[in-house]
Amino acid sequence: MISTPTFAALEQRVKTLERELASYKTRNESNGLNRQHLEDILNNTNMPIYLKNAEYKYVFVNHQFERVGHVLFEQIQGKDDFAIFPEPVAQLFRSQDEEVVERRVLVEFEETIFLPGGVHTFLTAKFPLFDNQGKLQALGGVCTDITARKQAEEALQKAHDELEQRVADRTGLLNQRTERLTETNVALKILLEKRDEDKKELEKQIMLNIEKLIYPYLEKLKMRCKEDFQQALLEIIQSNLDQITSSLTINHRNYLSNLTPSQIQIADLIKQGHTTKDIASLLNLSPSTIACHRQEIRKRLSLTNKKTNLQTVLTTND
Repeated sequence: MISTPTFAALEQRVKTLERELASYKTRNESNGLNRQHLEDILNNTNMPIYLKNAEYKYVFVNHQFERVGHVLFEQIQGKDDFAIFPEPVAQLFRSQDEEVVERRVLVEFEETIFLPGGVHTFLTAKFPLFDNQGKLQALGGVCTDITARKQAEEALQKAHDELEQRVADRTGLLNQRTERLTETNVALKILLEKRDEDKKELEKQIMLNIEKLIYPYLEKLKMRCKEDFQQALLEIIQSNLDQITSSLTINHRNYLSNLTPSQIQIADLIKQGHTTKDIASLLNLSPSTIACHRQEIRKRLSLTNKKTNLQTVLTTND
């Protein structure tokens, strides 16, 4: 037999139901409040944020996503990327989503895309959401706009490249100048060496001219001039000539340096092609005297007992 609940029991049951109803309303109000707070937080960040379901269709986007993409959530709700973005952009997003689902972890992507507001570069963190059984429920994304940073990096790289080019140009210019300076130094060295050679050759010629054209006649004058004042003048001339020749910086001895002035004079006439008879007549000496001088010249030139022609030697070594 079923007993009928008493009035007191019914009243207690009603109160219990009222408490449960009040608790349910409180929980719903709390959940609604928490959801509203969460949406307020997401909508007040400067990063585009979105949430897609397992079919890659949008179920939430924040206000920053709407501003950047120039779209409203009402326009894209329940749609996938191919219904919103151009084919290349949609295909890029889809391939990224599939990679995240396959790897089942958060993955970061850097992407440069054309949007109505211009070209933007984002660093996007995409992550999967699973239920308790491990089944994919949703796919989320948080985008960081790094356009300004990338532009700064491109500008820095451009400045770096320009600086590198300037350094390369300046280095090339310095190398060219160094090369020209090296060439100039080489040319200058050659000129200086040639000048030294010319100087030595000039000194040599002066010495030879003095020895051949002045000293012989000075000796003759000494023999002819017997008076004291004449001898004094000749000594002054001799001293001045010696001083001139001593100041010449000749570092080598010429082939006539070991000949006497008379022998130098005779050697010069032999070199000119004069015969012994001609030379004797020119110098007012006997042919035998000239022959003796020729033998002495050959001796001093190390030509004794050699068949070498004296004129040839003198001409060759001039």
